[in-house]
Amino acid sequence: MNRFLDENFLLKNETAKRLYFKVAKDLPIFDYHCHLSPKAIAENKPFEDIAQMWLEGDHYKWRIMRANGSPEALCDGNGPWDKKFVEYAKAVTKAAGNPLVQWSHLELQRIFGIEDVLTPENALEIRERANRVLVKGDITPRFLLTKFNVKVICTTDDPIDDLRWHKAIAAEQAAGSSFKTRVLPAFRPDKALNTRDIAAWNAYVDALEKVVGADIQSYGALAAALAARHEYFHAMGSRLSDHAILVPPYAPAAEAELDAMVKKGRAGTALSVLEQEQLSTALLLHLARLNAQRGWTMQLHIGALRSINPRLFAALGPDIGADSTSDEPITPPLAKFLGQLEGEGQLPKTILYTLDPSKHNPLATIAGSFAGTAPEATESQVPGKVQLGAAWWFNDQKDGMERHMREYAGAGFLGAWVGMLTDSRSFMSFPRHEYFRRILCNLVGEWVENGELPDDPRYTDDLVRGICWENAERYFGMK
Repeated sequence: MNRFLDENFLLKNETAKRLYFKVAKDLPIFDYHCHLSPKAIAENKPFEDIAQMWLEGDHYKWRIMRANGSPEALCDGNGPWDKKFVEYAKAVTKAAGNPLVQWSHLELQRIFGIEDVLTPENALEIRERANRVLVKGDITPRFLLTKFNVKVICTTDDPIDDLRWHKAIAAEQAAGSSFKTRVLPAFRPDKALNTRDIAAWNAYVDALEKVVGADIQSYGALAAALAARHEYFHAMGSRLSDHAILVPPYAPAAEAELDAMVKKGRAGTALSVLEQEQLSTALLLHLARLNAQRGWTMQLHIGALRSINPRLFAALGPDIGADSTSDEPITPPLAKFLGQLEGEGQLPKTILYTLDPSKHNPLATIAGSFAGTAPEATESQVPGKVQLGAAWWFNDQKDGMERHMREYAGAGFLGAWVGMLTDSRSFMSFPRHEYFRRILCNLVGEWVENGELPDDPRYTDDLVRGICWENAERYFGMK
């Protein structure tokens, strides 16, 4: 029997072990999509309590705690941290098969040197031991980014953000800071495109008006305001946009119709479902064109049905662990959306994520359909220009990652893939890259040892090295 999380954890064959320890293990990390706080990185305050580090803002953990019957005060509530920590230990002991079991213990081992198995009985002792490490003041956001060899992270930022913390970090680094991780913004304009709640949309557009210093009473003015913020983000080093989409919109409309919709919405009148889709389509196409013109990558996160528990939403708001996978059809409108951009010569580099694993094959085949250059082109296209994004959210565990990679390899092109991201709000989450790399190496090793892939470094080492680091470095153009 293998020991829990031993050195060969997830590595089930000799080729896998060689690939992990000789190729993947020490490669840098390019975390191109996360929700880390640039303010926390700029201020770099030492962490004080592992319970707060683990449980504040982590809806993955709140979900299993609620499922175990924990009171809300000990999940996202204002209960004491010691009781929250014990409550999490109670839940994680019953979470067999959930990646939190392995992630949590990897974090204990890699950050605190604690190899004990967490239980309700020893939870307070483990918290005390971890906090004795923290009291030294050495473990800060920058320490963790450096420890895990994170070379680039891209945070998730609203267009109206002034990016002051990114500026502060960049200025410090330009002056010779020892902190070398590049911390770059990513453009997340969801609030400008979401007109389902017309009052919330109007409040957001009011805020956008103040930032750009212009009235927004027409579609053209709204598009111009977003373009101005896109340009500002570009000057700050951003090269990615990110969009949360339940179903990809595709309902074209003339600009005069769009003007009427914006005026209607700005007057406080709700838009019809068709009008909502038409305005979203126009704005998403507009932003895609800006991305293409500036060499950005567009990320489309598709299929998350968010905040489905009305009681929790009313009490706590969004992003608290009450979301689910949607199984709505997405392929036809997405194909039309990408097809229009390709027909215009304005298709940017695009990463397609889906929360519904049954959509991996459709998205992989869509991605492959937009490979290649125009017949008259004289220069080659970036490899994997449109690609299937990493196993996302409820899929970023062993079975989900393996399923994702097998399907992408079988129906798409794994060799140009930009690999893993954390999508996390926690500075402790970087052992997830180790978790992913072990799974990747085991899968490639399995193919080799089954005689399904040549035992040749051009098929194995280069593949693993590319997916773990080199492809992202080349694809995003940020070092």
